[in-house]
Amino acid sequence: MTDELFSTIKNELAKKTETESKTVKKKTTWLIFTLQNQQYYALPASSVKEIIRDTQVFPLPFAPRYFKGVVNRYGDPYAIVDPALIMGENEQKSSIYIVINDETHTCFQICDVKDFYSASESELVPFAQSDTSDFFEGTITFKNKSVLVLNISTFLQKVEQEIATQ
Repeated sequence: MTDELFSTIKNELAKKTETESKTVKKKTTWLIFTLQNQQYYALPASSVKEIIRDTQVFPLPFAPRYFKGVVNRYGDPYAIVDPALIMGENEQKSSIYIVINDETHTCFQICDVKDFYSASESELVPFAQSDTSDFFEGTITFKNKSVLVLNISTFLQKVEQEIATQ
């Protein structure tokens, strides 16, 4: 009798846990920011190591126009890239940089940090395969605005390819 009771309780708890795990939506925290054009963009916060501003940038000769130079972060050089120029927009004048959290030692130049926004993964609306999807994974909605989610790997691949061919 006791074994049956424990078995029933165990089964009920397993069902409850399974149901709860199905209803829990995985959330992603996004860094919302703008470029010079004031369009909202987003990156997963997990891909951001730090945000820096007003740091000295050392320009490099013979580099592509969007490659602004390097900054010294804890004794390591980090490349500054202007994503607006890569996308064919005007050059940015700001001195705010997002340090990307990977082994490439790359920073994106941005205009302004707007917010950190937490949303379920289902809120990301992916783009269909097209020219637009090269630099963007899709969109999310933040304060009734459509926010373009940057595809970091595409930006970094373009930079690597162009530097390798120079």
